[in-house]
Amino acid sequence: MKKFRFRYESVLKMRLDQEDRIKNELAKLILKRQEHLDVLDALNVSADTYDQHIQMVLTEGDTKNERQQFTQGKSYYRDQKSKLKASIATLDVEIKKTQSKLVEAMKERKVMDKLKEKAFQEFVDAVNEADAKLIEEVVNYSNNKKIGE
Repeated sequence: MKKFRFRYESVLKMRLDQEDRIKNELAKLILKRQEHLDVLDALNVSADTYDQHIQMVLTEGDTKNERQQFTQGKSYYRDQKSKLKASIATLDVEIKKTQSKLVEAMKERKVMDKLKEKAFQEFVDAVNEADAKLIEEVVNYSNNKKIGE
């Protein structure tokens, strides 16, 4: 019996590979974004601890030099937070672009899947038709043999 073979199998495989590559790229971006969010959370905790330290020093009394260090420390935390937030925003944009690329790749693959299903159905129909024809020929042959023709 003849085996089904999809004519565009290589194109389908190429589209599946492309979809997998985009999925991996998206996963990497999401992981990177999560790492940035974790660093931002740690930075927020550290900044809160630093603020508590400042409050404690201010209640005990401080010097001009200490106030300058506090200002520099607060600006450091503020700058780091703004850099991380900007980086996260950039990653969000990249994630959206990658998601739209993934949707397009999935659409292209699904088109090929539909073509494969249609070709397979045509193959099954052709095989069934050939089987029916063969059965009809066998029945006709045996009937004709009994009659004596």
